[in-house]
Amino acid sequence: MLHRKLGPHTLVALLALTLAAAGCGGTRTSSAPPAAGPKAPGAPALLKEKVKKGEVMVQAEYSPHRDGPYHFDGTYLVRFAQYAPEQPGMSFAHQTPFVADLVGPGRAPKKIALFHQAAGSGRRTMKLRGTYFVEVSFGDFPYVLRFTPTG
Repeated sequence: MLHRKLGPHTLVALLALTLAAAGCGGTRTSSAPPAAGPKAPGAPALLKEKVKKGEVMVQAEYSPHRDGPYHFDGTYLVRFAQYAPEQPGMSFAHQTPFVADLVGPGRAPKKIALFHQAAGSGRRTMKLRGTYFVEVSFGDFPYVLRFTPTG
């Protein structure tokens, strides 16, 4: 078996070749994920529509989030939609459930469940009276909630 000792110049040359080869492969550019909002890829129509008189709209990029207080008096069509700007068209069936409630003010607040769904959207009609905060406790994606008076 033949053993050869490598000199310092040979070691430096091998190291330089290794580093040069590791740097090959094209240039990488890192870009931030798309921002949430009405102009985001995959943003739902619910977010893009103008807010009408008497309507309440809450939107946020993440949860937990609390907004309000808002005063409700009547029957409302309550809708939500989630979206993934970085992956438009995503199915939310196997994602963390979207959980939203109305929470009254005070030390022992009244709580009204709105949604607890692993879905991209949902809707229900509710009679609401009083002042409440809109609280989203779970959801991994940007979302919008709308309360539209029906009468």
